[in-house]
Amino acid sequence: MLEFLKESTFKANDVIFRALDILKKHYFSIAGLCFILFVISQLAAYFPVYFLESNMIAKVVLMLLTIVLFFGLQLVLIKRAILLSQGVEHSSLMHYIPSTKQFVNFLFGLVLCSLLTGIVTLVSGIICFPLIYLGLETDFVIFEIVPVLTGIIVTVLLLRITFFPFFILEKNVNFFRAVKLSVAFTKGNFFKIVTLFFFLALTSIISFVLLNLSYNMTALFFMAISIFLIVPLVSLAMAVAYTDMVEEYKGGDDPELFKNII
Repeated sequence: MLEFLKESTFKANDVIFRALDILKKHYFSIAGLCFILFVISQLAAYFPVYFLESNMIAKVVLMLLTIVLFFGLQLVLIKRAILLSQGVEHSSLMHYIPSTKQFVNFLFGLVLCSLLTGIVTLVSGIICFPLIYLGLETDFVIFEIVPVLTGIIVTVLLLRITFFPFFILEKNVNFFRAVKLSVAFTKGNFFKIVTLFFFLALTSIISFVLLNLSYNMTALFFMAISIFLIVPLVSLAMAVAYTDMVEEYKGGDDPELFKNII
């Protein structure tokens, strides 16, 4: 087990160092896209206040425009990261822009992932319900045990299907087939992916802890590192991990879902 954890750590370090090497050469293109996404998300939060008195048509148009820009740029960022991880440094602009089919499948996947969280919460509540009859307080079960159980299950599921946008863009498949491919490709790589995300999330975890301990200036320092380094690095690290899994994968193009869950 110790040897397996060492190997997972080594793989995660290798992915991060390769992603860092790519980021050093193409920082402004990757970080620039991340910054634009950040600006759009911040503007989207303020739009309802500024357009409170506007008519419904203007609000709907603005909402649709924000959705297209934000999620469209996310797909452009993913495509750029994939090409860089494959050694393609220059490509035509149209090669980065997702098709309507890819965009719709991506949005559909995000909606289903959101619904998945609700379904898992409901199932977790049903599973934990008998604990109330065993003497545990209702509030403790509802606000402590159920959220923790839901968080663990949802995290595991999302880590297994987290690469579905990559398959939508690269293989031009629908969401369901992209999920099957993601589950198949991450089979046997789960702990490596967990280790990778742990290292990448470390600065965010540190800044959160420091904020709670009232070390505000130190926390802001780690938050700045997270925004200007970790966020761009995450995109590239996932693309590098995806490219590695594609090269190592020995299965078919249309794998069975349930055979690859465990």
